[in-house]
Amino acid sequence: SRPVMLVGSAGSGKTVMIGDKLRGLGEDFLVATIPFNNYTTSAMLQNVMEKPLEKKAGRNYGPPGTKKLIYFIDDMNMPAVDTYGTVEPHTLVRQHLDYRHWYDRQKLTLKEVHNVQYVACMNPTAGSFTINPRLQRHFSVFAVSFPGKEALRTIYTSIMGGHLKSISASKGVTRIADKLVEAALQLHSKVASTFLPTAIKFHYLFNLRDLSNIFQGILFTTTDCLKQAPDLVRLWLHEASRVYRDKLVDDRDMESYDKIQMDIAKKMFEDIDEESLRGDPMIYCHFAAGIGEPRYLPVSGWESLKKTLEEALENYNEVNAAMNLVLFEDAIIHVCRINRILESPRGNALLGAVG
Repeated sequence: SRPVMLVGSAGSGKTVMIGDKLRGLGEDFLVATIPFNNYTTSAMLQNVMEKPLEKKAGRNYGPPGTKKLIYFIDDMNMPAVDTYGTVEPHTLVRQHLDYRHWYDRQKLTLKEVHNVQYVACMNPTAGSFTINPRLQRHFSVFAVSFPGKEALRTIYTSIMGGHLKSISASKGVTRIADKLVEAALQLHSKVASTFLPTAIKFHYLFNLRDLSNIFQGILFTTTDCLKQAPDLVRLWLHEASRVYRDKLVDDRDMESYDKIQMDIAKKMFEDIDEESLRGDPMIYCHFAAGIGEPRYLPVSGWESLKKTLEEALENYNEVNAAMNLVLFEDAIIHVCRINRILESPRGNALLGAVG
C-alpha cells in the first residue's frame, strides 16, 4: 500500500476528491485527517497520529482490531522550514515510512506502528513550494490541474440542467441555462486576469472554488425564485457579486467589476432588457419571506428586510444577553452575506475590518 500524493494549485479540488474517496471506504478503514499549517511541529503531529492507535503485543501499535488507518495530510508543504533546511513534521513522517517506527517522547522507547497508510495533498505555489526528496520518494505523485474550458462547460451545464429539471423550471428559464454557464466562465476568466494579487490585495485569488460557489448559490433556488429568464440572470448577477465583488477592497475595483459584469450580461443576454436586470436592493437571502423555513428568494425592499431582522434581534434578546445593534443598510447587507455563506456546504467566512 504505497502512499499517494496529489499536487495542484489552490481550488483544483484535491481535498474534495480525496475526502470523497475516503468517505466511501468501508468499515474496515479509519481516517485521521491532519491539516498542516506554518506552526505544525513534529510533537503536535505525533500526538495527533497516536490518538487513533492502540497498543498491541510488545512495542507494536496499530489501529483497533484488524482495521487499517489512513493518515490524510492536507497542505503537506505548509510547515515552517528551520534554520538547517529541515521540516520537523516531514522528518517524523519520513522516519516512519523508512523504518516503520518512531520514538516515545517520554520513555525514549521504540514504537513500531503497523497497518497505516499516508495520503497527502500539497499546493506547489504556497508554503515551502517543495518537500524533501527523501520523503517524496515514498509517494506516488499525481498532478491535479485546473480543468479546461470545455470540461468546465460540461460540468456546470450538467449541474444547471439537473437542478432546473429537479425544480421543474419553465422553458424560458431552461433555454438560457447554457448561455448562463458561458457567461459565468467568461466573467471568471476576466475577473481572474483583471484583479491580480498585490502586497496589499494579497487575497485577490480567484479559482475553481469561486466559480463553484456561484453555482452553489443558484442551487439554493426553487421555482418560486426562477419564474422567468430574467430571474435566472439576476440571480447569477447577485451570486457573482457575492463571490467576486465582496472580495474587492476599494471603490475603483468595484466600479471596474460592475462594468465588466454588466458588459458580459448585455453581450450574452441581448434579448433581455437591461433595466429588468437591475434592482434595489439586489439581494437574495434565505429569510426574504420571513424567519422560519429557509427559502432563497429576492428581497422585495429595504423596509421589509429591516423589519424581519429587527424581529429576529428582538427574539434573540429575549433569551440571551441583550445585543444592541443598529441595523443600518451596510449592516443588513453583511447579515445577508454571512447567512448565505453559512447556509452553503463547507461555508466558511473570514471577516476583516478595523476594530
